[in-house]
Amino acid sequence: MKHPIICILALLALLMAACDSGDIEEQAVTTTDKGRVVKLTATVSGIGAWDKKYSVSLAGFTTGDNYAQVVRALPNTTTDGTAVEVVLSNIGDDINTVELAITNRLRERIITLASVNMDDAGDTKDTIRMELGTVDVSTFGALQFGLFDRACIQCHGGNGGAGAAGLNLTAGHAYASLVDVPSTRKEGAVRVVSGNAQESLLHQIMAEGGENLLHVNHTEILSNQFKENLNEVRQLIDDWIGTLQN
Repeated sequence: MKHPIICILALLALLMAACDSGDIEEQAVTTTDKGRVVKLTATVSGIGAWDKKYSVSLAGFTTGDNYAQVVRALPNTTTDGTAVEVVLSNIGDDINTVELAITNRLRERIITLASVNMDDAGDTKDTIRMELGTVDVSTFGALQFGLFDRACIQCHGGNGGAGAAGLNLTAGHAYASLVDVPSTRKEGAVRVVSGNAQESLLHQIMAEGGENLLHVNHTEILSNQFKENLNEVRQLIDDWIGTLQN
């Protein structure tokens, strides 16, 4: 029987020989670049009323593509007035904007509520913060942020006045100026008929063929603002009108 010390020395010799000959593989530590990160913080309301075909999402888009490359939906069970934090990671260098947007099941952008230009952020590895304060993400809130504020209040409500046609579409005034209110420009028409999109003047002036209903071509104006998703915005308006009750 060999002495234990002799056995240990022999084993050490074998291990050293294996290392010298390259028989033992060297462990490699691989680091992967998972892209940039955006963190949204906001206090939200109105998210629970959305139809299941829509989501309120933090989403990343490339220029000219209306479909999100990466997306993280806000929980639709969020109670009104709740502060939420949503982190979107794996944002590649090809993504130009990260947006709080209404998207559908295909990740298609319907309307944008807020956005961050990722080109301005460069190649930073720090978390990019998107702090929005209090946001109404209901259907009407989305239309206010994404449609009225973006494309309409220049004519309807600027400088504190009611604007063209006596219509004020600024925040806090738009709903009362639209819903079940007779038009001042088209006799017998109602701006928004609760529950009936087809009979609503808002639907009619935005639909195909509605260019000549009033003195201003609203479809052309909106086409300039919503080059890639005008039809989706039209559908969102119709869906909102359909939820209204007298």
